[in-house]
Amino acid sequence: MKSQSKARARVRTQWMALAAALVVLAGVLVAWALSQAADRVQVVQLTRAVSSGTVITAGDLTIAGIAYDSHVEGLVPSESLDAVVGRVAAFDLTAGSLLQMGMWRDTPALLAGEQSVGVVVKPGRLPDGLAQGDTALAAPLQPGDPTPPLPVRVLDRAVTADGNAALTLAVPAADAVVVAQLAATDQLVLIGTPAGGGT
Repeated sequence: MKSQSKARARVRTQWMALAAALVVLAGVLVAWALSQAADRVQVVQLTRAVSSGTVITAGDLTIAGIAYDSHVEGLVPSESLDAVVGRVAAFDLTAGSLLQMGMWRDTPALLAGEQSVGVVVKPGRLPDGLAQGDTALAAPLQPGDPTPPLPVRVLDRAVTADGNAALTLAVPAADAVVVAQLAATDQLVLIGTPAGGGT
């Protein structure tokens, strides 16, 4: 009987020691997790892909927490998210990547094979809300004109004193003269294209 009691006492002692060790381990893990949380920073991340030359919108961005690493430089802090909205992707941006300095430009740039054409378009001859970075089709106003719709991209937009839209368009070089002539003869109409449509 005494040997059984000693055995039980020994087992009970072992379990108590194990329980104490687990408590200590849990404390260490909690302390480690808290220290890791303290070393995390909030940065801007892309929620979806953004094509080169496209305006970055608020819907393209989110906030992500990452472990702080003094060797990582150039990431955009969360408080700068609003400052990035409206900028233009300098190259194709991948969904899920962390935004870094140099990934955007202040204004759209001409791509290879494009030329810029300045046009003035009257209200009703372009989609409402057509803005910098959007794509459209440039078409002739005259129904019988054989000129096919031509892809263009808005580099800049302003409003003239008489309410017309003053646009700078990026146009395929082969079509630049045609678009300029349509604009010069007041025959230019711009037709909106679906999101993601390109030149």
